[in-house]
Amino acid sequence: MTIQRKLRFAALVLCFTGLFVGGLSYAHATFIASWNEKLLRRLASETLLRTELAIDSAIMKMSDVIPNRGISCETVDRTAMTKAVYGSSIMKNMRLETKSGGACWSYDEKNQALEQAIATATPNRATNPNYSLFSLRFPGWKGLGVRWQYGPDATVTEVLATSGLLFEILPVELRDSALMHLTLQDGTSFASYSPARKWYTDGVELINFEEKSTRYPVNFSLRVDAAALAHWNKALSPQTIAIAVAFGLGFGILAARGMTRNTSILDELDAALSSGQIQPYFQPIFDLQDRRLLGFEMLARWIKPDGAMIPPLAFIPLAESNGRIDRLTTELLKQAGTQLGGLLQTQSHLKLTFNVTPDQYLAEGFVDNLVAQATKFNLPPRSLVVEVTERQAIADKDKAAIVTEKLIDAGMRVAIDDAGTGHNGLSAIHALGANYLKIDKFFVDGITLDRKSSELVEMLASLAEKFGMTVVAEGVETEEQIAALLQMGIREGQGYVYSKPVPATAILAMAAKGEKSPGRPTLLLSA
Repeated sequence: MTIQRKLRFAALVLCFTGLFVGGLSYAHATFIASWNEKLLRRLASETLLRTELAIDSAIMKMSDVIPNRGISCETVDRTAMTKAVYGSSIMKNMRLETKSGGACWSYDEKNQALEQAIATATPNRATNPNYSLFSLRFPGWKGLGVRWQYGPDATVTEVLATSGLLFEILPVELRDSALMHLTLQDGTSFASYSPARKWYTDGVELINFEEKSTRYPVNFSLRVDAAALAHWNKALSPQTIAIAVAFGLGFGILAARGMTRNTSILDELDAALSSGQIQPYFQPIFDLQDRRLLGFEMLARWIKPDGAMIPPLAFIPLAESNGRIDRLTTELLKQAGTQLGGLLQTQSHLKLTFNVTPDQYLAEGFVDNLVAQATKFNLPPRSLVVEVTERQAIADKDKAAIVTEKLIDAGMRVAIDDAGTGHNGLSAIHALGANYLKIDKFFVDGITLDRKSSELVEMLASLAEKFGMTVVAEGVETEEQIAALLQMGIREGQGYVYSKPVPATAILAMAAKGEKSPGRPTLLLSA
């Protein structure tokens, strides 16, 4: 490599490294900003819910203490009123007032300022017209009044101390840079928070988060200093920065090599297809209950002469986008027929599954070409399962359903691969008329850890059963996952708990062994 080319290569490395790190930094900042906003909106929602529950509790205690309409200050159980007050951290007093019997408190407290605040308060009606709220403010104290119009002649009022509603709900990093208010519909405040230090000036940009109750005339507002929010959760450790730079440098070197090498990757792909470097590997599909071999999925592996293996994601999308995918599929089926055609001919219960894109599936002559190839390559149609991948959307679902019928008439079967993770979703399950539904590893990973994943897998399995489809779980890695899948009625799976993708020789050895395995078959895992 000449000095000029070395300098150009180094310049490209620095350029791509800078782009990678800059892009990563921007993505990180954007994600953190979005995440922070989500956290604060959730905080606002939870604070409002906390306030609603406090009001609910006050109303329930009033109904417990005042059991009937004929009650008055002479007949009310004052002890019960006092216990209700002391049994609540937020309730400070309860007041019963009737037209005939005057007013009485849960315990005698001659507080003229409180009496005056209640008498002059502006009521804010709740959704239930029998209840109203009003703010209470007098020197040294702020709170909330809850009034219950108990029939035409009586009202019950509770005095709530609301300062605790906003106590330590903000993250520590934002407590010196935020303002919070709980207000009523008339704009009066009954609880507020402001930092001890005087940071707020007219020049500070504030970001507002607000929530309004649908049940009570209560609003919550949170205002945060934009500068403080921008720095919250944004700091990266030196180790993270070093890792990012290292990855950026690696990306820069790889990108620079791609820009400077003489031979294009497409030329290499064509050469690999011609020389047999792209070979089929097979991942067993097994019975989850008794671990019998049921079949195997054909996967592409690019193995260079020096033994280096190029991952499928590095060349499959390239083949799809540059008109090589049909040739690649044909080459893999040809090799599979040579290696495993005899096994499939003699063991009719085994199936060979392989992927095609929606574009391949809808192409003119797809079924006729596939039938011809199956005959030519010694692959019995009854053993073939065509998996429609989700890397593209199915453009014409009606035509896809017709293709499915033709394949089934030819003795083959059809599977929907990676259901729910790609472009087609549940609509493809309804329209395609497939025989199998393959649940992606993404969902299987979470079935023993995440309730949502478990419920989603169970829903997909139930839906598949209603459509007469067999469910296959992909990416099964633990015995716990197997137990959970069996409980959901799923009987077939593939994954590292049984075997990684292996060459045809390992499949032949496994089929020849022909016995049930209670655990991982070491023969396959060591292949």
